Amino acid sequence: MVAKSPTAWAVSLIAAALLTAAPANADATDDAFIAALTSNGITVSDRDSATAMAQAICDGFDHHQRPSLLAMKLMKQSGLSLKQSSYFVGVAISSYCPEYSGNPAPSGT
Repeated sequence: MVAKSPTAWAVSLIAAALLTAAPANADATDDAFIAALTSNGITVSDRDSATAMAQAICDGFDHHQRPSLLAMKLMKQSGLSLKQSSYFVGVAISSYCPEYSGNPAPSGT
């Protein structure tokens, strides 16, 4: 995955939520996810890797990891900027684990 110009996190997250609303099936979800990334300057060279990274983001939330930690891990693994990684986390939430959209950092028990 190659990174290009960063975008504003809040505006991008709203746009991503609109792009990924109510997909019909997993392929449509993947398509919307990739489209949201590419429309915001994140070049996706390997679709499967990008969707796997998004699923890993959701797994991180399942294990009570904070969004900032997940974004930093993604930044180190992918070469994306921090803003792009944060955007990626937001799009992953919208696409694959919307249950974390209102409170993406559940407390551990």
